[in-house]
Amino acid sequence: MMHGFMGSSKGFTTLTELLKPICNPITLDLAGHGRSEMPADPERFKAESQVRDLQSILDRLRLTDLWLYGYSMGGRLTQNLFLDSPERFSGMILESTHCGISDESKRQIRQTADEERASEIEKDFDSFVNRWMKLSLFESPDEAHPFDFKPILKQQNPATMAASLRGFGAGTAPFLCDDLARSDIPIALIAGESDEKYVDKMREMHHLFSESELHVVAQAGHRVHADQPKQIVTFLTNFLNRYG
Repeated sequence: MMHGFMGSSKGFTTLTELLKPICNPITLDLAGHGRSEMPADPERFKAESQVRDLQSILDRLRLTDLWLYGYSMGGRLTQNLFLDSPERFSGMILESTHCGISDESKRQIRQTADEERASEIEKDFDSFVNRWMKLSLFESPDEAHPFDFKPILKQQNPATMAASLRGFGAGTAPFLCDDLARSDIPIALIAGESDEKYVDKMREMHHLFSESELHVVAQAGHRVHADQPKQIVTFLTNFLNRYG
C-alpha cells in the first residue's frame, strides 16, 4: 500500500486494521516521506529510481501474488512499479489517482505549479502545510470518518518534500495510460463522490482498462481510505473474491 504526497504509512492505519480479515496489508513510507530517509536530490525521486528501491524491498521480503494499492501520488508510483515487472503482481487497486498527463503544454503548466509549491515549501513549510490542509481537494463530507492528517503533514522533511515534487510531480512523472491499456490484469478504481475531478479522471481510466471496476464511494472526498474505510473494505472483499 503506497500513500500520497506529504503522507506516510500512518495514513492507512484505519483501513489496514479493517483489511486484516481478508488480506495481509503491507505499508511503507515512500522515498523521503515519514521515517524514510533520502537525499534531497530530485533525481532520487524519479520514477525509475523509486521503482528500483521498491523492487529491492520486494526481493528481500520474498513475497508472491501481491496486489498493489496506490493512493494519489502513490497510485502513480504503483502503476510504474507494475509496468516494470507485471509478472510479480496479481492486480492493482488505485484510489484517487490518474495515469499521467500526455499533453506537453499541460505537463509544462503542472511542472511550473509544482516548482512554485516546492519553493513555498523551502521558504515557509508551516505556512505551506496550513494552505495544503485547506485545499478544497482534501475537504471531507460531514458524514466522513474523522481522521487528523495534520501530524503526518507536520512531520515531513521540507527538503525532501520539495525534491519529491521536482522529481516525481504529476508534470514530471511518466505518462502511462497507453501502456496500461494494453494490460489485462484486474484493476480496482476507487474515487470519492465529492471529489468530482478525480471521479472524472478515474472514469476515463475505467474506459481504458479492459479488466477494471470503478467504485465511486458515497460521502467521501479525495482521501477515500480515511473518509469511508468500511465502504472500501466491502468493495475490495467482493472484488478480490472475483479475481482470485
